[in-house]
Amino acid sequence: VPSSISALMAASTTLLCLLAAVGTFPDCPGNGCVGTANERQARARAEVARVDMGGDWVGVRDALVRSCGLRGDYSTSHCMNDFNHVDCCTMVADNAYRTNEESHIAGMHPVNQLGSHISGASLVEWGPGGSWCTCQLQSPYDVCHKQFGAATAFKLVWCDGTDLAVIVDDSGALLNYGRPRSNSRSVPELGGSRARAGNWMVIINSHNDTMNARWRGACEEAHAREHAGVAGTAGAYTSLMRKHRTVQ
Repeated sequence: VPSSISALMAASTTLLCLLAAVGTFPDCPGNGCVGTANERQARARAEVARVDMGGDWVGVRDALVRSCGLRGDYSTSHCMNDFNHVDCCTMVADNAYRTNEESHIAGMHPVNQLGSHISGASLVEWGPGGSWCTCQLQSPYDVCHKQFGAATAFKLVWCDGTDLAVIVDDSGALLNYGRPRSNSRSVPELGGSRARAGNWMVIINSHNDTMNARWRGACEEAHAREHAGVAGTAGAYTSLMRKHRTVQ
């Protein structure tokens, strides 16, 4: 009986994810991410490719937050700093006040109103629209794709839960990578090694095989580059020019 209950729970979780996939913005991820603020997205990707991912974690995180088009203040102190708030989402202004009442993302607050935070923390010089470090729960049927209808500008992944951090976009392009260091604080600060493990668990438990393979592929590419002695930012712009593939 316990095994039957476990199987039922697993099936229910899968069903919830599938319902999210065909709900609000049914073609996002994919070609239907009509809520993407494209100018902000391009600026975020260009900026994050320049970050020294092998530096001290405090400086690395600050650079990641700013690369996303966000101010570094109290409202963004969690951004890129735990297992979950690792998606840089750049959305058009009309979508910034959308809530989870329409998207029904499993595991999220039923409302999840982020509009005022987005408006208050977004750097205007990144272009029209707004930015936020959205939750990756249920990725890629997550807040960025389903609540805001936007493709992620970039995602922070801790490969295999280790100290290797990669920055990847929806197409699987490796934008940057490295092993941030810290002599006095946990990396990331909110959870340390447990947060890195939790970050990877979301990745490997994704119900989208295409995206799962792309995230894993970015980690494999970073490992290969490390073994070849290639610095994290080297080749980042080459990766940016890779032909983007449609999520299937």
